[in-house]
Amino acid sequence: MSFLNPSFLWALFAMAIPVIIHLINFRKPKVVYFSNTAFIEDVKKETRTKTKLKQILILIARMLTIAMLVFVFAGPFIPNNEKSNDEPSDLSIIYIDNSFSMDADAAKGKVFDQAKQIAKDLVYASDPSMNYIFISNDFYSDFRATLNRDLITSIDDCSITANSMKINDLIVKTNALAKNGKNASLYIISDMQKYMFEDVEAELSENVNAVLMSLNPVKINNLYVDTCWFDTPVHRVGQNEHLTVRITNKSSEGFYDIPMQLYLNDSLKAMTNFNVEAGESVEVNVDYQNTSAGNVAARLEISDYPIVYDNVLYFCYAISDKTKVLAINAKDESRYLTALFGKDEETFKFEQVRQGHESDMNINDFDLVVLNSVSEISSGLAERLKTFVNNGGSVCLIPASSVNYASLNSFLELFAIGKFEGLTERDIKLYGIDYKNNLFRNVFSKEEKQGSLPNMEMTHKLNMFSRASFSSVLALENSSPVLVAGDYGNGKLYVFASPIDNANADFAKSVVFSPAMYNMAMNSQLANSLYATINTETIAQARVDSYEIGNTYNIFVAKGESYLVDVRYNSGLLNVFMPSSL
Repeated sequence: MSFLNPSFLWALFAMAIPVIIHLINFRKPKVVYFSNTAFIEDVKKETRTKTKLKQILILIARMLTIAMLVFVFAGPFIPNNEKSNDEPSDLSIIYIDNSFSMDADAAKGKVFDQAKQIAKDLVYASDPSMNYIFISNDFYSDFRATLNRDLITSIDDCSITANSMKINDLIVKTNALAKNGKNASLYIISDMQKYMFEDVEAELSENVNAVLMSLNPVKINNLYVDTCWFDTPVHRVGQNEHLTVRITNKSSEGFYDIPMQLYLNDSLKAMTNFNVEAGESVEVNVDYQNTSAGNVAARLEISDYPIVYDNVLYFCYAISDKTKVLAINAKDESRYLTALFGKDEETFKFEQVRQGHESDMNINDFDLVVLNSVSEISSGLAERLKTFVNNGGSVCLIPASSVNYASLNSFLELFAIGKFEGLTERDIKLYGIDYKNNLFRNVFSKEEKQGSLPNMEMTHKLNMFSRASFSSVLALENSSPVLVAGDYGNGKLYVFASPIDNANADFAKSVVFSPAMYNMAMNSQLANSLYATINTETIAQARVDSYEIGNTYNIFVAKGESYLVDVRYNSGLLNVFMPSSL
């Protein structure tokens, strides 16, 4: 044990004071003669013993009190023999947290402004020969060998950003900067948000001393737009949209009659008010109608001073005027498909082509491709359709009455669905309908009775793989599937096990075939994400007709600033790789 002020130990001699007092109190008493002490002799002996013990305990207590006071003023400590920090630092690493949370108000201005002032004070107070490294959340390091104006300028130029850094990443970066073994000091100037200290695995090198400088903002009530979503993934001209917005209240008091505005392409589209209690979230509904086709740049705004960076949520979506359907017919054109898609020109753009001539068509221009009454599928067409589905398109396979099972099974194996194994029993009633599937959801007001469902004259037996991600949507009484649906990549695949021709005319005219085909087309458009979040390394996807890419990295412009992002285009699907920081 060592002492910060060992000279105070001389005060231990003060422990002699209670000893002296004790000795004075035990002076020889004066004898006083009484005529008869026989009655008090026993009491006198017992009292003298207790008094002597009491005096000794008081003496010990006084001496211990003086000793403890002396040790406190002497400043005892246990030195760390493993690491000595007596030597001055050769390098000062100053980290300023410039995330959004630092833009909050403090008792003396903005928290971020105070952080920059502290950083400059550290530089001014240090040895002029000190080496400095300035770090911010922009992952930008500014190194200066001596004190000069450039370092102070770099601190002044630091601004609030959407980026953030965890302590674990800061430790790794610091260890790399101080790897020469010389003593270094790390100054962390931040409001110390909880997320910064998550998943801390790295340890500072022994030659680095860390100094945490916590800045506490004043308690501010914050209200922000959390997220939003649509009820339907497909958006069309004239369609009534139902947008749900989640508002979160991170405060100890409620907000009432707060206005929220919805802007579409910089034009105010809708406005509503909402109430939210303290510490809770509320879902606000916004209803409006799409008036024109095209891409929509939308934003939601609320008013919440002084924290304003989370009061606006940007998102986008595409409004389509028509769904593009292509039918590849093995023989004649299907009168059932023509009646369903060809007659409704306001909703669908329907085209048909004879099998073998599909190379003349760009299938990437369509949302849904129907293989009608095909008996076999060439390997080239199968690969094109697989890429089409993987990039967000939808394909529906309707087999012919007589098929080449080996060819169709090769196509099904590309999607790991199953395989055809001959014909099932003839003239079996359609029995099972998956009413929860998107093809039949909200189609019927009540479940159809078995008697109203048609008989299937002929059906190919389709055995699904046990691990297939597809499910049966329509089935016969013997549980053999009639229609199978599932997702593959970014798109969808539908497989009928029954031909749609004169043999199954009752099924083609039934109440289940038309809704199934109609919803296949309506759900065929790729439902792009409304927005992507930076700093998450996510991929934003969108279906576009064409995109010219000069190189892998492209410049995107947003809010007047340019960003370099990784963009890749393949068969109608545009992938934008969101960077870890902007």
